[in-house]
Amino acid sequence: MVRGTALAGTGYALSQALTLASYLVLARLVTPTEFGQFTAGLVMLALAQLYTESGMLSALVYRRDRVEEAAATAVIATVLGGLTISLLLLAAAPVIGTFFGSQTITGVAAAASGISLIRALSIVPDALMQRRFSFLRRTIVEPAGVLAFGITGVVLTAGGLGVWGLVLAQYASVLVGAALSWTLARWRPRLRLASFAMWRELISYGRHTIAATTVIRVSEEIPVLLLGRFTGTAPLGQFRYGRRIASLPLAMLMAAASYVLFPAFARIATERERFHASALRALRWMAILAFGGGLIMIPLGEPLTTLAFGATWSDAGKAAMALGVFTAARGVSSLIVETLKADGRPDVVTRMNLVEISVGSAAMVALLPLGLVGVCIGLSIGSVVRAVYAFNRAHSVVGLSLGSLVQAIRAPLLGSLAMVAILFPLEAFVVQAGDRGTAIGLLLVTVEAAFGLALYAGILHVLVPGTLAEFRSLVRRMWKRSRPDGEASDRPRLSAGLSATVRSG
Repeated sequence: MVRGTALAGTGYALSQALTLASYLVLARLVTPTEFGQFTAGLVMLALAQLYTESGMLSALVYRRDRVEEAAATAVIATVLGGLTISLLLLAAAPVIGTFFGSQTITGVAAAASGISLIRALSIVPDALMQRRFSFLRRTIVEPAGVLAFGITGVVLTAGGLGVWGLVLAQYASVLVGAALSWTLARWRPRLRLASFAMWRELISYGRHTIAATTVIRVSEEIPVLLLGRFTGTAPLGQFRYGRRIASLPLAMLMAAASYVLFPAFARIATERERFHASALRALRWMAILAFGGGLIMIPLGEPLTTLAFGATWSDAGKAAMALGVFTAARGVSSLIVETLKADGRPDVVTRMNLVEISVGSAAMVALLPLGLVGVCIGLSIGSVVRAVYAFNRAHSVVGLSLGSLVQAIRAPLLGSLAMVAILFPLEAFVVQAGDRGTAIGLLLVTVEAAFGLALYAGILHVLVPGTLAEFRSLVRRMWKRSRPDGEASDRPRLSAGLSATVRSG
């Protein structure tokens, strides 16, 4: 897990650096309205991807036996599902365009419908790499896809294609990802092993993942529907950028939780004492990262976004500020989600997500008169309620005591709140980095961020002595195990484990 986290983190950092570079350039080539049209046209794509997958990825990772038969069955199921969903998206394109009142959005939705089929091709090889604790997807596939999107998007939008350049860039990204997934997985399906009985077994686990993720995907698109319908495509474009900035810490944490912790927890779930101790330790570190990385956006989100992307995107900075709490709460609850899935209870996650979408939707509608910021605050409210409910479920279902759960997040929560209480007035009334020149302003934001995180680390050290020493130890182990010599020392043990997995499958 330590080695995997180091590799996944490295790949994630590279992907986000490439994404940020692409968006910095695209912000000067594409208008907020065009980004809004792109976002609206792809509004159903994330939800469609879920049904294309049909829960197969999680089911394959969780699978304990007959892996080869399950993988062959999943290939056929996902490809047929991808084709069906693509045709349905094509048929729904006029409805999407009518909802947003734009013929351009109708064209974007129709043109992007084939992405679901291409994405379906990579689901099974991705799942097999994940269950083998191979992190090639994080270190190679995802950065390559981001690079393909960035290069294609910049070249085509610079040539005047606007929103259509973004659509073609999305195709380039998924095509590169699918090709690399099959190449790096080094696996070919034996389709004769596929069976309807195995499909039913996979769906019996995957259906709960489908239900849970359907709810969460719908909740993520509700702000898109509200903003696009009632405020226009320009605020929607601002929302896309704001969510991108605010979600950088969350995406890192989700990558670790889902890609590394889920398969590891699934292996030890039957050893209850070990499982509980591991979950609590992971929760503590998830809280440290989520609260620090999320809440720091409250004082620094607006100046950072304005300086990086230009004054045109200042509203995106306000959105990033309002989404700081969303990032923090989602990061913590994501750990509970992976714990429940590893414990064989993905059905509980559905209820968690239903609570969030109910509360969050009501809050967004109530705060819609405040525009973009009101919708983002509504999202944050829903995520906080979801986190509280998740703790209750972790106690009653998994058996973790409420006292131990609260203890795991107490110090990070207090430390991050103190950091915000100091940084916010410092930026608003003293530094005012957003009003400076770009170079000086970014330097000041960097200094403020470093000061805030140092303050946060100091408070954690006082409240939980030994935290910093443990963090330094983890970093050293990650660095050691991510180096070629460290990898070589692990290879015999990993190879033996993989051989055993293949035999059992």
